[in-house]
Amino acid sequence: MEAFLESIRTSFVSAWGIIVIFFRFAPYWAPVFFVFAGWKSWMRYRRALFLSKKEPVLLEIRLPKEIDKSPLAMEMVLNALFATGGEGTWKDRYWLGGVRPWFSLELVSLEGRVKFFIWTWRDSVKSIQNSIYAQYPMTEVVEVSDYTLAFLYDPDKADISAAEFVLSKADPYPIKTYVDYKLDKDPKEEYKIDPMAPVLEYLGGLGKGEQAWIQIIVRAHKKEDSKKGSLFSLFSSFEDVFDVGKKIKEHFEKTDQWKDDVKKEVDSIIKKRKIKSGKDEEFGMVQLTDVEKDMITALERSITKLPFDVGIRTIYLAEQEYFNKSNKGALNGVFAQYNTQHLNGFKKVNGTSFDYDIQDPFGWRVARMKREMFEAYRLRSYFHPPFKRNHYVLNSEELATIYHFPGGTVATPTFARIESQKAEPPMNLPI
Repeated sequence: MEAFLESIRTSFVSAWGIIVIFFRFAPYWAPVFFVFAGWKSWMRYRRALFLSKKEPVLLEIRLPKEIDKSPLAMEMVLNALFATGGEGTWKDRYWLGGVRPWFSLELVSLEGRVKFFIWTWRDSVKSIQNSIYAQYPMTEVVEVSDYTLAFLYDPDKADISAAEFVLSKADPYPIKTYVDYKLDKDPKEEYKIDPMAPVLEYLGGLGKGEQAWIQIIVRAHKKEDSKKGSLFSLFSSFEDVFDVGKKIKEHFEKTDQWKDDVKKEVDSIIKKRKIKSGKDEEFGMVQLTDVEKDMITALERSITKLPFDVGIRTIYLAEQEYFNKSNKGALNGVFAQYNTQHLNGFKKVNGTSFDYDIQDPFGWRVARMKREMFEAYRLRSYFHPPFKRNHYVLNSEELATIYHFPGGTVATPTFARIESQKAEPPMNLPI
């Protein structure tokens, strides 16, 4: 008993000592803490002020009966979204609170009626319309009211199931793209295998009272990462000391970690093959396997395309009486056709359910996650607060694979298309 009391007393004295030391050194750490907190608050205020002046617009893309273009046309459209402006200078970022524009590419089923949307800011509408009309002249791009505002989420009357998707491997490895499906060759319709067909079939199969929303939030990717390593590692020789200014400047220069990682992965594949083959590191010629060749080709092709920061989330919504658990689960598998064993794919994270009841015995955590995911979708928030997430990188080819306008090979009955084509009158009509 005495030993037990002694241990309690010792623990109390130790804890009290830590508290005393903590406050004794407050003059040293407190200013740093408050400056950091103040800077964060200032940036959030300026960014909120900047965004409050932006007008969000939702564009619906209405497709014609026939589209005979490959997803390469959509890749050209997406390239027009590659905008790095808004935060180019110190003044733009830290005084005006500027951010790069982001866009939301959305695939939606409203009781089985499949629709394509693009969410953007008012000042980008004309650019998006021009880029779509340039590639798909028979489409209609019209401003519409936000469909998310029409759904009133009341847990007593409706239920939702939401999730976010991330890459299953490191960013450098690409997913299976339309090039792998041979859609870049513009084959005849009967020979096309469109990877979006399963997605559209699922969306078109929903019934009364059911909705499914797929959101792909994108923005232009740019150099954001400082070079790795400590400052001391910059000075590998005595002569480097005399170039201290140059070395420090080089250290804090931004680098594109995505491209750097691609090069590292290619070198790693070759190096592993050399070791397995027992070849000399410098002069040995190695024979790569077909899988390794495919990996290197895919990696090297990926950095030739424009990169985008990306986040993906999905929501299945339905009134309580129409909520279908099989449709809820099927939404989690709509990206499976883009997965490969040796390259990359998608996996679900941040779902709105738990595997075991003990993880949330009263249901409070699930209720909170559903509300937050619903609001995150409606606000199109991903790269900044209030619902900031860790993004990953997909290039324009990968994005065009998971979001493009399908041709006649996709014959979902509820897929809305324009009934009649529009054309300008001939110029030589008599007056």
